[in-house]
Amino acid sequence: MNKQWKLLPEPKEEYVKALLKQPNVPKVIASLLAQRGVHTIYSARDYFRPTLEKLHDPFLMKDMDVAVARLTLAIEKGERILFYGDYDVDGTSAVALFMHFFQDFYPNIDFYVPDKYTEGYGVSLRGIEYAATTNCQLIISLDCGSLNHEEIAESVHRNIDFIVCDHHQVGDELPKATAVLNPQRSDCNYPFKGLSGCGVGFKLLQGFCQKHGIDPTPLWQHLDLVVLGTSCDVVPMLDENRVLCNQGIQYLRNTDKEGLKALFTVLNLTPADLKLQDLGYNFGPLINSAGRIAHAQIAAEVLSSKDPKEALEQAKELGRINDLRKKYDTQNTKEALEIAEAEQNQSALVLYNENWHKGVLGIVASRCAEKLGKPTVALTLSRGEVTGSARGIGDFDIHAVLSNCQDLLLKFGGHTSAAGVSLKEENLSAFKQKFVAEVDKFTNGKEFVSEVKVDLNVNLSDLDLTTAGIIEKMRPFGHDNPPPVFQANNVVVDGTPRVLKDKHLKMKISQGKGEQKFDAIAFNQVEQIEACVGGKLDILFRLEINEFRGNKNLQLNIKEIKPSE
Repeated sequence: MNKQWKLLPEPKEEYVKALLKQPNVPKVIASLLAQRGVHTIYSARDYFRPTLEKLHDPFLMKDMDVAVARLTLAIEKGERILFYGDYDVDGTSAVALFMHFFQDFYPNIDFYVPDKYTEGYGVSLRGIEYAATTNCQLIISLDCGSLNHEEIAESVHRNIDFIVCDHHQVGDELPKATAVLNPQRSDCNYPFKGLSGCGVGFKLLQGFCQKHGIDPTPLWQHLDLVVLGTSCDVVPMLDENRVLCNQGIQYLRNTDKEGLKALFTVLNLTPADLKLQDLGYNFGPLINSAGRIAHAQIAAEVLSSKDPKEALEQAKELGRINDLRKKYDTQNTKEALEIAEAEQNQSALVLYNENWHKGVLGIVASRCAEKLGKPTVALTLSRGEVTGSARGIGDFDIHAVLSNCQDLLLKFGGHTSAAGVSLKEENLSAFKQKFVAEVDKFTNGKEFVSEVKVDLNVNLSDLDLTTAGIIEKMRPFGHDNPPPVFQANNVVVDGTPRVLKDKHLKMKISQGKGEQKFDAIAFNQVEQIEACVGGKLDILFRLEINEFRGNKNLQLNIKEIKPSE
């Protein structure tokens, strides 16, 4: 697959000049901030100080007053409340958030997490039946519910009121719930649309405290769960999410929740050393493995637990499930790549094995698509249907291709880069042919191009420890606020790079004779060693501070290397 470096548009000079009026602001930093919508000194202060005071008034969200009133009524009447969460990290952390918040003063609560394979995404009729048989009078859905018209109608028919807390796209009509809290509603003027499902649930609790004059300090203690749900979901790391994650990571490092402490133990992580990216790399896959391989109930249980012994046993079981997930992941991906080798001349891949585990097919499809540079569908046989996941490449719209194949599908859904599909076994061959043909139509024979976004083209002489230190203060990074990527042209390597662990390159680089030499490392790029010797290079890199034995040094973390033109 062809990779193309795409330099982001230069920020307006007037914004850069406005930021440079602040003392000790390097031009590189002013340009980065202006690019990211930070145009004034005042907005820069908000950006660098994402404190709890920056949270928006929860009552700006449509239906918040109705939701708080109905929740208040349930508590006054002693009604049983069911928290219904989705089966991923966002949903299960939201369930735990509500359980921890209410357990100390209102014990008449319960939670429910659906089975991914027998009930599917969203609110299920089985979940409504559970609420009815356990005498619940109010259901609060977390990270789902916006499209569950039939199920919520059934809940209301059974005299069980419903509050939706969700962040997914809504349809033309909303379900007939008591309240639908969702910033994506067209009639919702809430100033930030990017909250996670757990984040929307948090706003309901914030609104409840605000309405009743309750000191919110105990609520802040549960930001350790909100940061988990927010950072592990694909939501923009902007506005309130920066506040929730910046504050939440601090609470998580000092958490007193037995379930979270048990997860630290299983993951062999030290809380004091925790970074936000650890959540996506470690906590997220561990918690999600329950829904993929077994049942997400155990994830919600460990996150909600208050018993240290019980929490540790549950966390260890989650670890065993995750190990099984890794085994399926590795084996199924290996087999998928072997099948793909025989079809390397095709523009797209439809890979099928009836023995693959359905729970890891999204990962398998992603890895094959990334490695082979082709849209990929990974499928298996489950409950009499061929089912699995599809993944696109770059900006390629795989959802549009599946739309043109829907005559052969039982159902499909997702977005431009990822989707789930199911079809009858007898339609597999026809679907494979049509999918590849539709991809050919969309590409018109052109090679797939993956764009690598570059923030700024810089001279290395403009970089120093001060600049790197300010970039560190731009955290938390995430979706829509990624770590800055810089481009430097015509750099030369001093001598021959050192090879570390047979796969990494360690070197010193400069931009010309007599120029300052910078430490640089290129992870997993040992194949580039010959290109690094003798000629001039263009590089993409992230700027980092490398600390060793108390000394701080500037380091370029090289992401891409190519010969200078």
